[in-house]
Amino acid sequence: MHGPLLIFLATIAWGALHSLLAGIPAKQAARGVFGPVADNLYRIGFNAAAGITLLPVLAILVQNPGSVLVRVPGPWWVILAAGQLIASVLLGLSFLHSDPPDFLGLRQLGNAKGDAKLVTTGAYAITRHPMYTTGLLILWLFPILTTGTLAFNLAVTLYILIGSELEERRLIEAYGDEYRRYKAKVARLIPFIY
Repeated sequence: MHGPLLIFLATIAWGALHSLLAGIPAKQAARGVFGPVADNLYRIGFNAAAGITLLPVLAILVQNPGSVLVRVPGPWWVILAAGQLIASVLLGLSFLHSDPPDFLGLRQLGNAKGDAKLVTTGAYAITRHPMYTTGLLILWLFPILTTGTLAFNLAVTLYILIGSELEERRLIEAYGDEYRRYKAKVARLIPFIY
């Protein structure tokens, strides 16, 4: 199988697994197997599984980068790098604004339940998924694009488009009309574009 196709399919498989594990049926199945302790361990296990299963995908990309499609020349490279730096800072700020102990699953380890408040301020007042938006910027602003990175970037973009829709369904279930009102006034991924 050609490198870019393998990278694309492996990334899509990772995204499908990630979305499946994020769903309520997977959480209920874990509760059925492990009992109530699953509620405390699921989030941190989910994050660990996401990271571990992404490693083989990245290994395929590193081993099969493919041929260079675009190499941005020097002065423009600096602009792209600055864009990536800004996006990285915004990604970090968005993460900090999203209750990191709860997001990582650390709060649940201590048997504590988060307040489960809907975050609508900061970067979340500009886009409903600022971590996805900034992550995409970091990927697409890379100054060298190979056939392998193009396949990876396209698959990640597709995953984010589909995954954010699935995530929003869960958020509507969790927050109801509060999330519907938020959704009506804040763009999903691209600020100010609905």
